[in-house]
Amino acid sequence: MTAWLALVQVQLRLYLNNRKALVLHVLAPILIATFFGSLFGGAGGSKEPVHVNVGWVDEDGSPAAVALGEALAADPQLRVQRLSREEALQRVRAGKLPVAVVLPPQFAEQAGNALFVGSKPVLPLYYDPSDRMALGLVRGLLTQHVMQQVLFKGFAGAQGSRRIEALQTQLQGQAGLPSERRGQLESLMRSVQALQTPLPQETAASAATATAAPSPTLGAPFEAQEQAVTGSQSGYNGYAHSFAGMGVQFVLMLGVELGVGLLVMRRSGLWLRLRAAPLSKGTVLGSYFASTALIAFLIFSTVLLAGMLMFGFRVEGSVPGAVLLLASYACFTAGFGLFLAAVGGSPEATRGLAIMATLLMVMLGGAWVPSFVFPAWMQEATLFVPVRWAVDGLDAMLWRGQPLADVGPPVAVLLGSAAALVALAVWRFRWREGD
Repeated sequence: MTAWLALVQVQLRLYLNNRKALVLHVLAPILIATFFGSLFGGAGGSKEPVHVNVGWVDEDGSPAAVALGEALAADPQLRVQRLSREEALQRVRAGKLPVAVVLPPQFAEQAGNALFVGSKPVLPLYYDPSDRMALGLVRGLLTQHVMQQVLFKGFAGAQGSRRIEALQTQLQGQAGLPSERRGQLESLMRSVQALQTPLPQETAASAATATAAPSPTLGAPFEAQEQAVTGSQSGYNGYAHSFAGMGVQFVLMLGVELGVGLLVMRRSGLWLRLRAAPLSKGTVLGSYFASTALIAFLIFSTVLLAGMLMFGFRVEGSVPGAVLLLASYACFTAGFGLFLAAVGGSPEATRGLAIMATLLMVMLGGAWVPSFVFPAWMQEATLFVPVRWAVDGLDAMLWRGQPLADVGPPVAVLLGSAAALVALAVWRFRWREGD
């Protein structure tokens, strides 16, 4: 036990004396986590919505098309830029606009008619293929405003009456349409127009009092009430996820440094000198495991503490659960390093393969971006990656506000993986390179 403690102290002293490595291991995850945290919504305290820039090309020019453009410009989620078709194409092609909408001539009239008769007009949407999320948002908002401005409001008042008459004439000229179906469509048109026109008593009541009930009109049959739901009292904080993810990545790099460092020591003959001393294989490997796990725990805790002080997130779940999760991940990191040292060949080849494996685990584990953006099959496949359990567990403790019981599965996976890696390391351990 005395020899084991002495080896642990030596490893800790050597690491702490390397000031450059210490600063890099602490500062790098903080800087990168700050960048990613700002992308994930920051501290979450601002109520200002995320704006999507969209180009607007109005080649219709009708009152309904103008009203549609004004409605889109007033939408808090969009920043509309009025452009020509050529300008819109150029900006999307250059990556300066994610989406551009082109309203072709007579679009409003054709869209209104398409509710009953006629073919649907084509609405060109030019988009940047690297930003398909913006395309989905713009498509949804555009559908909403077209339904409100072009279809529903287009049948109100005198303009709606003229449109109904034109559609009825168009229906009469359609050959092959059964008379019964024609009558149903005409009845539907008249009902829509009547519903969009206020009754005289409703108009008088609205003028007499501001609290009068509005006349029924066609429109969206609901009003969305958006509410973010977490177990946290302070709400979602994007920095909590980013600091957890970057901590996971750079702490795992410590395991790579341990494994490569042990291979360098073996090449130099240090392991043979240790073998000459009355030290067992378990004592030597156990000291490296303990020192690396302790360093990893302290580094990870420091990174999270820095994020809490700088950006205000807290452990909204169980504090003991968060500590237990950090300790379990530190053990996994140490086991990963010992495994690399046991199965690795030359330090140079092992470093390259280990860094690639680390980046893959971090990427698939959701440390860079949340795992919910992965395809469904990948979300299932990454459950076999221990890093995924660490990231999900930290999210549960830091900002989801989950209880201590929720860290049970992640801790079991991390400690089980660490035990398996240590067992493989002891089995494949060689005192000399090439044995």
